[in-house]
Amino acid sequence: MPSAALSAALPPPVQQTRPQPTGQLTLRQRFLIQTRTSFSPIAFIVPAADAGITMAHPPTGYPRDWSDGGGAFARNYGAELGRHTTAGYGHFVAAAILREDPRYFPSKSSNYAARVFHALAFTLVDRSDSGRHTLAVSNFAGSVAGGFVGMSWEPDGFNDVTHAYQRSAVELTDFAGHNLIAEFSPELTRIAVKLHMAKAQGALMPDSTAPVPDQPGQATPKPSPKN
Repeated sequence: MPSAALSAALPPPVQQTRPQPTGQLTLRQRFLIQTRTSFSPIAFIVPAADAGITMAHPPTGYPRDWSDGGGAFARNYGAELGRHTTAGYGHFVAAAILREDPRYFPSKSSNYAARVFHALAFTLVDRSDSGRHTLAVSNFAGSVAGGFVGMSWEPDGFNDVTHAYQRSAVELTDFAGHNLIAEFSPELTRIAVKLHMAKAQGALMPDSTAPVPDQPGQATPKPSPKN
């Protein structure tokens, strides 16, 4: 059966003993989490991939100076980087104002399908500072900020409201992708270890649920080693 073949191909599911985030974050901790995400190596690699895909398959009517040559790549790269960064800090601002917890809370299930559903659902419903489930307004706010900021630099014909909403929808799927990576980070780490890429994986994909220092100069607590 296809499902059995898929299960055999995937790494064994981790036992869901992963600790859940605890405590309320200070504004400084929130800012550090977002900055760690926005300025990680992967945050600069993904826009390059997005720019390459756009140039390889430019939309109808895309101007030549945005679809051919080094200058075009720089424009697309800058546009994608600006979109992602704006969305991230838009999420940070909205979450701080609305008292939403920006950290990802992993699923307690060991079932792959349940974990995928949890990660995708967490894009729409996250946690408040009090630990209650709440509408993830900050994700929507960040997505809209990232989608509409491009109206100031996208070429004519692509700087209208329709395209801004389309970019916002794409940005919301990026939040969903981030949740999926966070949910399956134990499996990804195990694969990276087998490929002797553990350090690279940790640098490229920082854990947004990892603890952050509350005071300047305070060391970040290290998780206890697991056998």
